[in-house]
Amino acid sequence: MSNSPYIQGFTLIETMVAISILITAITGPMVLAASSIRATRDARNELIATHLAEEGVEVLHNIRDNNVTNYPVGSWMRDILPNCSGNGCVVDVTAQDPVYVWSAAAVIPCTAGCTNESQVFYNPNTGLYRQFSSPLGVPWVKTPFRRIISVVGVDDPTNPQQQVRILGTVTYLGFGGVLKTLTIDDDLYNWFPPLK
Repeated sequence: MSNSPYIQGFTLIETMVAISILITAITGPMVLAASSIRATRDARNELIATHLAEEGVEVLHNIRDNNVTNYPVGSWMRDILPNCSGNGCVVDVTAQDPVYVWSAAAVIPCTAGCTNESQVFYNPNTGLYRQFSSPLGVPWVKTPFRRIISVVGVDDPTNPQQQVRILGTVTYLGFGGVLKTLTIDDDLYNWFPPLK
């Protein structure tokens, strides 16, 4: 035993400082990991939204191509313009035609606001996304994504003869419930306009 009046050991202040340092050392990496997971989820959702918007635009490209090659001159927008102008439309990529891949059956016109039709569903068994005019059953699950395809005449908004602009818009809730909107646009041209 020591004859010293002081007892060796940790004081309460030293213990509190040690605990504070330990908490700081653990909390920093945890916060970094949490924000990294959140950023990864946001980037994944943005990538999915981009592909969904591009897919909708590409289906309309394909329908225009089919119309130009299979119908009389001037029919290039026959399945697109009536269904996608005004309130817009949605695209069901599973509604394929055996001859033309995609036809008018793939284009579903929206009612006012397009709230019911714009919902995107996902099949976890196949990895396929699709839209339909009413909710889909098992195995299809509802996603946070909504897609609307709009068509606007560039040369004449009501009766385009040469050029239209297609807008593929996907909305979804991001982190913190913030509504995010992603729009991709592309112009379609009438390959074979009537000769004057």
